[in-house]
Amino acid sequence: MRQLLVKTPDMPATVIAERVGWTGSITWFRDHVRQLRPDHWPVDPSDRLIWLPGDAAQCDLWFPPRKIPLEDGSKTLLPVMVITAAHSRFMVGRMIPTGHTADLLLGMWQLLQELGRVPRRLIWDNESGIGRGKRHAEGVGAFAGTPATTLQRLKPYDPESKGIVERRNGFFETSFMPGRDFTSPPTPRTSRPRRSCASSSSYPDGRLIQTPGWCGTSPTTTAPSGSSTAT
Repeated sequence: MRQLLVKTPDMPATVIAERVGWTGSITWFRDHVRQLRPDHWPVDPSDRLIWLPGDAAQCDLWFPPRKIPLEDGSKTLLPVMVITAAHSRFMVGRMIPTGHTADLLLGMWQLLQELGRVPRRLIWDNESGIGRGKRHAEGVGAFAGTPATTLQRLKPYDPESKGIVERRNGFFETSFMPGRDFTSPPTPRTSRPRRSCASSSSYPDGRLIQTPGWCGTSPTTTAPSGSSTAT
């Protein structure tokens, strides 16, 4: 039985019973095979990715789950570009008007200035404004050449390859957005250092807290009823 499992660890118990000439209880035989099978599974080939300092930053668009009021009185869903350094997990983000190429390139340029460094690689998924298939969108190649970086696009349906920024997007959904109401798109921050990545808000009991927000921008929030105004 063990010799068969060494060569074919997923062989069905009924086939093993036939090969070894078992004539007893098939239920007992299945239970015995179930106990032995884990000892013969091959070693899991998965490994851990190690990101070197300055090597890569993961980029993505996050869409807040509620519409943002605009100056003309309308409301719309505006994307937020998020860049997360793969090694340090330091993140910067900025709300942009659209997901078109021009807005994506301008957003990346502004966020790289906020980051203060240019990573060797900017990793994107199959975002249409960045490129499709084997070709970059118009202007993307020239943009990457200006700061001497490489813009790497992942294969379609491969979110695990940029799981760091995906987890940051999950943080925005579960920890940043709850309790916040936006009265307008974020406005440029002038009272905080350029590389600061915090915005002020309040607990319902009035305690002032610092929470990660849009780096370089400060969201206009409405404090919960009974709390002190965000400062």
